[in-house]
Amino acid sequence: MKITLLSIDAEKKQCANKDVSGNFGTVTRIGKSIPAKLIELSKKRGVNLPILSLAYAAAILSKNGHDVSFLQDKISKDSDLIIIHSSMIDYKHEIEIAKKIKKTTNSKVGFMGPFSSVKSDLFLPYCDFVICGEPEAALINLKETIPKGKIISEPIKNLDSLPFPLWDIFPYEKYSYSPVINKKPFLVMQSSRGCTYSCSFYCPYTATQGTVWRARDPDKIIEELKYLKRKFKIKGFLFRDPVFSLDKERAKEIAEKIIENNLDIEWACETRLDLLDENLLDTFYKSGLRAINVGIESENEEILKKSKRKSINKTHQEKIIDYCDKIGIKVSAFYILGLEDDTEKSILDTINYAKKLNTHIAQFAINTPIPGTGFYENMKDRFLTNDYEKFDNYTLVFRHKNLTPEQIERLKEKAFVSYYFRPKWFLSYMKRRLAN
Repeated sequence: MKITLLSIDAEKKQCANKDVSGNFGTVTRIGKSIPAKLIELSKKRGVNLPILSLAYAAAILSKNGHDVSFLQDKISKDSDLIIIHSSMIDYKHEIEIAKKIKKTTNSKVGFMGPFSSVKSDLFLPYCDFVICGEPEAALINLKETIPKGKIISEPIKNLDSLPFPLWDIFPYEKYSYSPVINKKPFLVMQSSRGCTYSCSFYCPYTATQGTVWRARDPDKIIEELKYLKRKFKIKGFLFRDPVFSLDKERAKEIAEKIIENNLDIEWACETRLDLLDENLLDTFYKSGLRAINVGIESENEEILKKSKRKSINKTHQEKIIDYCDKIGIKVSAFYILGLEDDTEKSILDTINYAKKLNTHIAQFAINTPIPGTGFYENMKDRFLTNDYEKFDNYTLVFRHKNLTPEQIERLKEKAFVSYYFRPKWFLSYMKRRLAN
């Protein structure tokens, strides 16, 4: 069967990325001022991540004997089947493309991805099938007959049973993760799925990956890295695990094996600061770790607690960030504005705390109920809009008990502009860049 995997560029979105926020996607909307637009532009130019699930799909389908191709924003005229990766931030445009395919070609159309998985009713009228859940199991069973309707795909229990992602058909030379990892070629990989923390109540990753943690064998990870080095000459990569160091000993073993095999590669990961210590960071750095993404979320521990988010001891938090800066690991800190008990004062306190930490990158998102999470179910009667494209992580979409949408917009722009347009941040940014 001739199968095309289709990724669609976000229509009319200034700074959109469909691979982040658990593949639901985000649109970075900072504000209307010139400084705000400059920040948006810099973010748009720096990060270009591939959709990892499509590369896994390519590997599985190719292994099963299908003729697989990848297209970015182009429609194949002679495919038996076109599978579109869905997003929340651009789903209307994606549906329009599906309708166009059905109208102008003889191809069957399927959707995969977290948003179509949890909101399949939006997509089913315009396609032949929707894969719900992690897509790999359904794709393994895709033979010569194209399925119909809603397909429930069970999670893969043994991640080591999956083939390595097939990057050959993707424009891998174009992927980047600047300014935290500047070396290219750059690719992504995943060593584990799922997360056991209580913040899964809000987290988009667990909407499809679940709360059961599944990890790959460290030796398989090293084997994949050797393959990526040999085949694509990669110089940098990002672990797409929700929490890379959930098992600290396993994470350390992976780093030690990178060192033992002299892979000479820079990498980044997402984790929690309370799952890091100085000894572990020393090993990580020696193996090539140059950037970590961490959630700070709020300065106010009581607000975090009420939001079912496990806070991190501030002394430890600040100690680890300072140590990362000392040894040369860039920290991207993520903050959430508009948590349920937030006030204008608590958000201003969070902005000031972000400036105190002065990390390489600071990201200020707005509290957003993601479909498939408990938070979404709790907020249903407070939604200000039913347009899911507004659920972009930078727009307030529910009625907040203390703040208006206008207040949130003003505070969001203030957070970004006042953070990045500071001499202290600029000097530290240049120092970190020059150090590498």
